[in-house]
Amino acid sequence: MNADNVVISSGNLSVAWAIAFLRVYGAVKGELKEPIVLSISEFDDLHEPIEVPAIRTALDETICSINHSLGEHKHQTVSATASTIFPHMCWSPRAPRPADELFEHYVKRVYPRLKKLSRLNSRGTYFLRMIDATGVSSSAPEGKRVNQLREILRWWNRDQGKTRRSALQVSIYDPAKDHTGAALSGFPCLQQVSFGHTDQGLSVSAYYPTEYIFDRGYGNYLGLCQLGTFMAHEMALPLHHVNIFVALPERGSVTKTATKKLTETLSEIIGEMPAETEGGTE
Repeated sequence: MNADNVVISSGNLSVAWAIAFLRVYGAVKGELKEPIVLSISEFDDLHEPIEVPAIRTALDETICSINHSLGEHKHQTVSATASTIFPHMCWSPRAPRPADELFEHYVKRVYPRLKKLSRLNSRGTYFLRMIDATGVSSSAPEGKRVNQLREILRWWNRDQGKTRRSALQVSIYDPAKDHTGAALSGFPCLQQVSFGHTDQGLSVSAYYPTEYIFDRGYGNYLGLCQLGTFMAHEMALPLHHVNIFVALPERGSVTKTATKKLTETLSEIIGEMPAETEGGTE
């Protein structure tokens, strides 16, 4: 691995995020000069990620405290952020609904509500982009809609698990909608998701050109794991790895002072565990 990357390999989602946040917390101007690569590798019998409840609770409590001090709901909870990538409230490995039913329910019922609730959802959500992408092609010059996840699952079943690997990818960034050059744009930060498979199971890989580790990191990683749980279930594979590449990691729209207590809590919890970082530079 390139020595200029900070590599965080952990079996535990909470620990992976905590290590990433502690690395970026004290960085100059709140951003690291080197990319972060996270690899989450442990899941339970239902292929759901392993977490440390105390870490997630500490983050959510900090978010609520900051929101209260600002007098506005600026930061979303971990669960709310995760739901933009995968609607965990609509599907669970404990009670899985058919994929087509999930897709239809999200497009017709869930997203319209989300769009009304916040202008931040006016250009879509990550999951909507996955299942209702738009574009043009030689066969549809006037444009067509594509459910990227449904197509991947269709090909997978058609080819009996031998679909070419380069076909198992989902695009989020849409130049026609997103290539605007605006000074600020909160969506989309996630550019692409791909799926890989080996004898050990399914892997999910995601690419972020930039990411606010405090604001979105934990929820993003949880959402990607939940997406992996869903796809692994539909592809009849165990979930093996979730890998995230963040080209420009930033602390986020918070001050060091506002998150000082959180870092102390995280350091205490992490200090009681074996070191899980490797590689990287200081």
